[in-house]
Amino acid sequence: MPDDKTAAPIRPRSARVKIADVAAAAGVHASTVSRVLRADRTGRVSPDVAARIRAVAHDLGYSANPLAAGMRTRSTRSVGVIVHDISDPVYPPILRGIERRMGQAGHMVVLGNTGYDPAAELAMLDQMAARMMDGVILGTTRRDDPVVARARGLGLPVVSVLRRTDAGLCSAVANDCAAGMRAMAQAVLEHGHRDIALIGAPQDLSTARDRHEGVTGALAAHGCPVPDDRIAFVPRMDVVQGRLAMQALLARRAHPPEAVIAVNDLVALGAVQACRDAGLDCPREISVTGYNDIPLLAMFDPPLASVAMDLTGIGAQAADLLLAHLADPALGPQLQIVPPVLRLRASLARRG
Repeated sequence: MPDDKTAAPIRPRSARVKIADVAAAAGVHASTVSRVLRADRTGRVSPDVAARIRAVAHDLGYSANPLAAGMRTRSTRSVGVIVHDISDPVYPPILRGIERRMGQAGHMVVLGNTGYDPAAELAMLDQMAARMMDGVILGTTRRDDPVVARARGLGLPVVSVLRRTDAGLCSAVANDCAAGMRAMAQAVLEHGHRDIALIGAPQDLSTARDRHEGVTGALAAHGCPVPDDRIAFVPRMDVVQGRLAMQALLARRAHPPEAVIAVNDLVALGAVQACRDAGLDCPREISVTGYNDIPLLAMFDPPLASVAMDLTGIGAQAADLLLAHLADPALGPQLQIVPPVLRLRASLARRG
């Protein structure tokens, strides 16, 4: 064990190694260190000198200060992502796609979880702007969204994932929800169902509105319009609200509907639970369908018929779109539509 007198001094945690420290130890000018560590090829630095600088920087424990760099370059290489509820199974694969693509581009991702609180969304956006984040991806967008307006006012590039805004307020990567629900409505009709109930969600969400318009339009076009007492809306798209909505639908008439088309998989799961609570067998007595194709619900009993979309791919597309805005600030709002894929499973049974 070395004597205390010969041991290397321990640098206090607060004493951050600076470029000047690396330059002094390597015997070069600070600007040379800066060029090497930023991989700046505009100036000529010999391979031997560059290797020495990197070795000294490593030995001293140098790490770049992103905030200081951000002050110089107006970029912190970080982006924010704001979602309603990270426990919603839709979000993790989207975030996986965003993080992977942003990581490849050298950007860090910071997540904000709002708990469906509009005030929290605005507060998170303000915090992200205060921390000089380069842009933000919103998984919370509504039709006429104050968060989007605030972001634009702050000069933050913004991309909506899964949802569109009215009048193209910002760029978006969205699923063709209307087409997905039209396909599901067609499948339900082809299985012989005519007394069909719907569980929708707030219509200021573009996804909910498009799905509702898609399914009601398709059913009406086939001579099967849905009466008002066969429609329920949930304030949040989760299992609890789906169960409550299904209970309300069952209480309105003496006989249950033949099939229920739910706005998403979690709502559909809640509907199945309510049917079982009422002694109804799904799918023998009542069929239930969802949307989003959450993987675990394919193993549910019965496996859930749903509409699938490539959520990880959608996240990657949203990241690419934000990177395009960062590269070209003059780029106008872009809309990318992802086609849906029908997944028919046992929760949708043939009538009779």
